[in-house]
Amino acid sequence: MELLSGIVSRAKELFITCGVKSVTMDDLASDMGMSKKTLYQHIPSKAKLIERMVQIHIKEEKKALADIRNKSTNAIEEMIFISQYVIQLLRMVSPNVIFEIKKYYWESWQKMEKLNSEHILEVIKQNLQRGIDQGHYRKDLDTDIIAQHYVTLSSSLVDHSVFPHNYMSMEKIFLETIRYHLRGITTTTGWDLCQKQLTKLTNA
Repeated sequence: MELLSGIVSRAKELFITCGVKSVTMDDLASDMGMSKKTLYQHIPSKAKLIERMVQIHIKEEKKALADIRNKSTNAIEEMIFISQYVIQLLRMVSPNVIFEIKKYYWESWQKMEKLNSEHILEVIKQNLQRGIDQGHYRKDLDTDIIAQHYVTLSSSLVDHSVFPHNYMSMEKIFLETIRYHLRGITTTTGWDLCQKQLTKLTNA
């Protein structure tokens, strides 16, 4: 199991550096100084390797979001912490990596989409209700609709039909999306608090 974790970790580094499509299983075996036979005993195919990476990412993201919820003192701070987490991911992973997984490993990408459509949706719905209860978000919000809007907007970052490749950095698009989201849902006092918190993102 330890060797498997090492293989997945090194593959992730290579994919980020060189791109998913260009790194073969032979390249990975050579890089790690092992035979192809040994590699295939642990990971039978590149598709299974990508699937394993996605499974680990989903588990890590769920834990990160739970930790953020627990350490944040209010709904706005929670959204800022979530945004900081997303920005760190965007800075670490090239858009090409995301696009290649979406294009060539559709089943794994569907698992990522499920994370958005189910878990992230519920996280945002809970955040909206938390903000309403705290007086930071408007009381007339339909949390189901707004949460779905957020998920849809976030997913559009990697949709070439919405934002063509190299149109603008995904970090820039995401920051504008967060400002748009928070400005639309906050009360006057909530927006005042937001403006103070948003500086954490632009200065991150």
